[in-house]
Amino acid sequence: MASESQVSGTDTVLLEKFEQEIWSKIPHLVGDKVENATPLVDLTEDLKECSKSLFKFDLSNEDLKVYGKFDADLLSGSIKVRPAVQIIHDAIKTGKLKSGQTIIEATSGNFGIALGQLSKLGLTVVSLVSRKLQEGVFKELRNENIKIMDLDMDICPAPGMKDADADALKAKATAANVRSQLMELGFEPTKFDESINEIEKLLAEQDIINLAKLLAKIYGCFCPEQYDNQLNIEAHRTITAVEIEQQLKEKGDSLEDYKLLCSFGTGGTSGGLSKYMSEKYGKKSVHVVFPIPGQDVAGIRTKAKADGLKLYNHNVYAKEHEVDVQQARHLLKFFVEKGHNIGESTALALYAIL
Repeated sequence: MASESQVSGTDTVLLEKFEQEIWSKIPHLVGDKVENATPLVDLTEDLKECSKSLFKFDLSNEDLKVYGKFDADLLSGSIKVRPAVQIIHDAIKTGKLKSGQTIIEATSGNFGIALGQLSKLGLTVVSLVSRKLQEGVFKELRNENIKIMDLDMDICPAPGMKDADADALKAKATAANVRSQLMELGFEPTKFDESINEIEKLLAEQDIINLAKLLAKIYGCFCPEQYDNQLNIEAHRTITAVEIEQQLKEKGDSLEDYKLLCSFGTGGTSGGLSKYMSEKYGKKSVHVVFPIPGQDVAGIRTKAKADGLKLYNHNVYAKEHEVDVQQARHLLKFFVEKGHNIGESTALALYAIL
């Protein structure tokens, strides 16, 4: 819980509700121990069986041990709730977010679903999403009482891809669509019109990340800025990495002896784990996994689309891998039939091991 000195100038009622109803229910530090840890599951034998039966690659004699971190039982059902909670907790403590305020963020799904937990506290969340999202993701966003602005473009292009396919005419049409949706959500269009040149420029560049920031600024809302926020990294450095270390020690192992593989979305998980391993063990241990160029996976970027993101730093990784999503989907089916609750991002990481 926060001390009086920390909460000076903050909405203390909102902070207390947040800590009781959300913060306390996800993995968090109590002293030097992580409470509410999610399962760390031994996947070694299933991966060896999958390798042999699906890919004719025999690992039976390999000295291999593979664990999977299962975050599906977290509030909102994904790892994204970890940075979402960290960012919102900090925003409330520092007075950037107060009761009655609206939150606007660009998301490919899971971060927006995580923010949906805030509806319990009376906060309104508006998510800018791509129509390319799977319908199941739209359904989950709606179930979390999130107000959706769907855009007829890819949510994933990073700021570094500016001017790749700039289309001023399409930008004007999209801006009119955004304006209409904002009005339906109760936003006054005058402020939008005053910033129309900047809005159309961002839409021509397909820069939805910075569009969310701009809309938050002109309407006095809060934007978590998950793609730029260092707290995205800190959530995984201070909690996720410590949690995995703690669980491996309970099994008689040390994180120092393992490689860590994760698919790339925003760079928060890979960045946080890399920072922890560098600070504690002085080594690069994180292997980052991307789909091969041209493949579309919701929430996961190709390497080209990671370029330009603030949290992407290839220098801190042990290695980067580009793997075939189609092959990983065969692995995904195998693991789901084995009873494992995983998605495509985990399947990519497991296939990268093979």
